[in-house]
Amino acid sequence: MEVWAVTLDTTAVGELEPLYQRGLLRVDEEARLHLQKYYHRIDSVRGLIGRLLPRALLKKRGVPIDAVTFSKTEAGKPYIRTQLDTPVGYNITHDNGVVAMVYSIGADLYPDPPAYRVGVDVMLLQLPKRDTFPGFVEIFSDQLTPLERSILLPPAPAPALDKDEALRRFFLVWTLKEAYTKALGLGMGFDFSRIEYDVPNDVVRIDGKIPYGWEFTRFDLRNVVHQDLTEDYVGVVARYVGDTSSGKVQYVPSPKWLKVWEAKEFLTFAIEELGG
Repeated sequence: MEVWAVTLDTTAVGELEPLYQRGLLRVDEEARLHLQKYYHRIDSVRGLIGRLLPRALLKKRGVPIDAVTFSKTEAGKPYIRTQLDTPVGYNITHDNGVVAMVYSIGADLYPDPPAYRVGVDVMLLQLPKRDTFPGFVEIFSDQLTPLERSILLPPAPAPALDKDEALRRFFLVWTLKEAYTKALGLGMGFDFSRIEYDVPNDVVRIDGKIPYGWEFTRFDLRNVVHQDLTEDYVGVVARYVGDTSSGKVQYVPSPKWLKVWEAKEFLTFAIEELGG
């Protein structure tokens, strides 16, 4: 399993315009037309990066990209439709200034095609403007378990969490829920309150039980936008690996399997790999 992440400055997306235009020529016509429908350029750029990530990966692995087709399950999860000599399962996510892809290949991939049970989510550690943390948690209250609510808003007489720890806990809970449902390919149709992440103990339960066969890995990601602005993100990868599991979430502080690209660097790499 590896993760490729692309960071960008969402306020300076115009600087990517020449690469964006060249990158559009490296995806199929259907994808190109879809990307061009976005009203905001930043959404189109993030979408393009998400399309280029699996294509660049396949080309780098020596797969003739012109012979590869992509499709979606009935629930909308993208997958590689072409039968490859070595199967590849992947999933894409984006939030603010990060677009990320997790992928597993061959023996590292549990054999349940076509979309495979692998999912990833990343989220910026930032409270929306004009929101208080208790008010923010309340918005999502029906999608949290009682335990999750208590570890986010400890009941009296326990002291309140400091802001950074509170945000870290909330977004870890949410990214894990997203990563798990994305791995299943179920999207928004899954009741998030069925998933419980006990962050202090790094334990996951689904419907109150340990999810045997599942592997969860969390990581940190930093986007240095410019010298005066740094964004911190948390990410979670969920994979079905087919053997027993303790239900524990593994934290990897500086994972060797995480490759981070700056947007200009990645777009240049992808365009060159894909022949443009």
